[in-house]
Amino acid sequence: MQKPANESPNTSRLMHFLFSRSTLALLLLGLVIIVGALAWTSMVRENNPDLAIPQAIITTEWAGAAPEQIEKQISQALEKKIRGLNGLKRIESGSFNSYSIVTVEFNADEDTVIAMNLLRAKVDEAQSEFPDGVKKPNIEQVSVNNTPVISYMLSGDLPEEILQISARRLQKQLEQLKGVRKVDIAGEREETVYIRLHPERLRSLDISPALVQQRIESANLDASWGRYEADRYYLELYFAARFSALEQLEQLAITRLTPDRIVRLGEIATIEQRLEKPEVKTAFSYRGSPFSNGVGLDVLKAAGGDTLAIIQRVNDAIDASRQHADWPHGLEVTITSDQGNLIREAFNEIFDSIWQASLAVFAILLLLLTWRESTIAGLAIPLTLLASLGIIWGMGNTLNSMVIIGMVLALGMLVDVFILVMEGMHDGLYMRRLSFSEAALRTVKTFAKPAFAGQLTTILALVPLLAVGGIDGKFIRTLPITIVVCLLVSFVMAFLLCVPLSRFLLGGQAGDAKPTFMDRLTQRISGSLQRWLVAVPLINRKIAGAWVASAVVLLVLAVQAVSVLPVEMYPKDDGRNLGITLEMDSSATLERAEHVATLAGDYLSTLPWLESVTRYAGQKSPMATGSLKESLIPSQRPNIVGFSAVFVPKDERNRLSFSYLDEIRAGLETALANETGIRITLSADTGGSGNDDPIQILLQGPEIEQLAALSQAVQSLLQNTPGTTDVRDNLGQFQGQVRMSPIQEALSFHGLTEADLAQQIRMATEFDEISKFKRPGTEDDLPVRLGTFWSSRGDDIGGPRYLSELATLQIVTAQGELVPLGSLVDYQFTQIPQVLVHTDSTRTVTVRARTQGRTALSVLSDIQPQLDALKAQWPAGYEYRFSGEAESSEETFGSMGLAFLVALLLVFVVLTLLFESFAQPFIILSTVPLAMTGTFAGFFFSGQALSFPGIIGMVTLVGIVVNNAIVMVETINTHRDAGLPIADAAARGAADRLRPILSTTVTTVAGLVPLALSSPVWYPLAMAIVYGLMFSTVVALVVVPSLYLLLNRDAEQHAQTNKLSPQPAVS
Repeated sequence: MQKPANESPNTSRLMHFLFSRSTLALLLLGLVIIVGALAWTSMVRENNPDLAIPQAIITTEWAGAAPEQIEKQISQALEKKIRGLNGLKRIESGSFNSYSIVTVEFNADEDTVIAMNLLRAKVDEAQSEFPDGVKKPNIEQVSVNNTPVISYMLSGDLPEEILQISARRLQKQLEQLKGVRKVDIAGEREETVYIRLHPERLRSLDISPALVQQRIESANLDASWGRYEADRYYLELYFAARFSALEQLEQLAITRLTPDRIVRLGEIATIEQRLEKPEVKTAFSYRGSPFSNGVGLDVLKAAGGDTLAIIQRVNDAIDASRQHADWPHGLEVTITSDQGNLIREAFNEIFDSIWQASLAVFAILLLLLTWRESTIAGLAIPLTLLASLGIIWGMGNTLNSMVIIGMVLALGMLVDVFILVMEGMHDGLYMRRLSFSEAALRTVKTFAKPAFAGQLTTILALVPLLAVGGIDGKFIRTLPITIVVCLLVSFVMAFLLCVPLSRFLLGGQAGDAKPTFMDRLTQRISGSLQRWLVAVPLINRKIAGAWVASAVVLLVLAVQAVSVLPVEMYPKDDGRNLGITLEMDSSATLERAEHVATLAGDYLSTLPWLESVTRYAGQKSPMATGSLKESLIPSQRPNIVGFSAVFVPKDERNRLSFSYLDEIRAGLETALANETGIRITLSADTGGSGNDDPIQILLQGPEIEQLAALSQAVQSLLQNTPGTTDVRDNLGQFQGQVRMSPIQEALSFHGLTEADLAQQIRMATEFDEISKFKRPGTEDDLPVRLGTFWSSRGDDIGGPRYLSELATLQIVTAQGELVPLGSLVDYQFTQIPQVLVHTDSTRTVTVRARTQGRTALSVLSDIQPQLDALKAQWPAGYEYRFSGEAESSEETFGSMGLAFLVALLLVFVVLTLLFESFAQPFIILSTVPLAMTGTFAGFFFSGQALSFPGIIGMVTLVGIVVNNAIVMVETINTHRDAGLPIADAAARGAADRLRPILSTTVTTVAGLVPLALSSPVWYPLAMAIVYGLMFSTVVALVVVPSLYLLLNRDAEQHAQTNKLSPQPAVS
């Protein structure tokens, strides 16, 4: 091959060193294998990306304070300080009886460390303004998905005390492990010292309960008294008076009635050390076995932790504890749910997809090329993915589903450059009968620039995916980054690895290679296509225009068809976790909750497609409380029953998990037919970046009673709308309350203050913690709780069971007089909300619902006119707005349309610079609407909803079809430069590119089919590319040459400016 005149000897030697010799390629191959292997063994593995989004839950306790007090003095104080923080997206609060919860969410791209430090500083400022008695706020940083990574059940024929002690020991041990944020104990009963005062003894001795509390608090004291110094030594002086034995409490002197008469605590109270009153009761069933009672352990990981590694460390720690000598005999530990299994199953499915895709691509290459060329391209694919994995690891990313899906999508794009290179080598060796070095250098000179242009335009087409905002944007951001890395690596691998290393398989073919059967077949087909193009669509400009117009008509029809399709953020996925919540009347007791839990649990344990069921009487399932907004809804109350259900693996059932929900709901309704007033809510793991309810309608206004009434009206509207289920609000049922208002004249007459009255009533009805009981060594000190003994309770801990007991309560004055409570207060029976919720410092109630058979956006579209009609009748100051999926859709797609236009403009600019023409970039970009026509038509005829994954597929499709068109137009230009008329050049260019275009299309489709079948979430993404690519491949072979003919007048007007390819294409 003769060297061009302007090519220097040094350039020629460098070209030979890079592309025809194997030294550098072998070094690069070794580097790829080493870095890829390190990345594979070292990368953190997780199912979905662990989104590093700064968000936190702030919990503040104030014992005895009403929700209104909490709202004004705690929640609002925190909100005022926090809402001025930069990058704050949303602040919400829930004010409960005795505590406040404030949830803070920053914008997705804010730096987590900086945001959390600023938040802590603002909370400290707010704390300085809190009233006395308020505990220090607890700030807990949480993940977007705050569900446990693994859960256990401790059970056995053992005393309850042994189970509780064992659970707390394990909790303490596991929370010290790397990556474990906290361990929650379900059914925990803390060991406590209870002091139950006997009212009749207090009355007989004229002792006020307040005096008892004051004596206990003041007597329980350890303090350093300095030191005693002698001439040659000194001694530390220490006052040790803290309670460490029940006898000390019993002997505590409360008051002296006479010089010889001391009243001690044991005389007026029952003092005992026991487990606190149960608030939650848990039980577990596996594969239909009877429920066994126990204590649950839920392990939550720290943000950014390696889920699989954390689970392994936790399991190892538990196994080590079980081997220890002090492990209680008969204590069993059972795993009730394990995200590790779910991650491994998901990875297995995705890896199956990528290997199936790779094999399919190799088989097609084997059919289209020789076995030698297909082997080279087939081996280059996993090497490219391995090298890409090393770069992604170096960028600090984890190995998650987005990375793997990105690689599957890139598979169809990166194979294009390998096909291009192998086609060039095949053409040089088999058709032109060149030597290996000549064929290698010709391949590089002919295809390097068009290939790079194709890769660059594909990368630019992915810009909209990088511009997606919000949590969903951050959730999928790794996907386009992975594709970009794979494309860049594939370009380097194709020319610096495949070309020189192909010497070992193709070097012996130089000079004496003969065309293969596939060569002869494709030549005949290409010839037929060329003749048909010249004879029919390219016979004149009018006919060519008619073909282009037909394509435009098809696009218009496709757009009209797709406009009637429903829209959703994510299709429902086949998740295995299911949270079930049963909510009874607000006055229900824990005993009734146990009864309901038994009835429902007996039904659930019989279902063959549920692997395990954990029931919680008095608490929601952790699987139903994973989102930040769920933190503002009461999750532990006597009227709540929760179930954590895990479906059997996919291969053990014949349906997707979410398709069982209607059957489960109907079965629960039948099982609970005799129990009235129970609301059933199913929280299935259906994929996506979060697990919030898709339908959320936020009602705003000043008065909670009015908001509750509006909420009922909106709930009724949703319940009567087809396609909705689990309709409810975050206000919950109102709680009955006896409100006692002080009679000021009576208080003044008896010398009592409101604080005296409140303290004595509180002590009569609750057991508040007033001190600590010292334990030896490093054991946690026990709380000391002071309350009143009521005969109606017997041996149980608690306040009066009957209102008549409350009516007989007597208040002790400072003079020791006894005054009936009824003469000091007025009684009023009322209903109050369980929680007062704020969103962005405004009182709100959120009506929530899930969908069944419809998308959230279609439901909201139906009810919006009715909501507007309702709003017209609302009082002034009350508004509504959509949250949930509607809000996330707007946030996600808000900047995506503009970014898509910018990306197309960038592609146009790059193509204009490369081709030095304004018409030819327009011809190339015409393949984009052709591809959209195929995608829209495919979605319409298959009834597939438009979704976020589907739009990702459409954006990715743009880069693929533009890449094909670039090489086709470049080939046409080459024939024009060789002097062919426009029609002949256009027809021949399309015919010449038929084989590589079909190769790219078939390999891409073959690579995406396994992904489409692996999960309902990825089906629309894969099929958007498949539909669009198949349609545009066929139609572009006609439309691109027709547009070329229309936009180029004649040979004299054809500017031979495009010099990307110095060699003419072969026929």
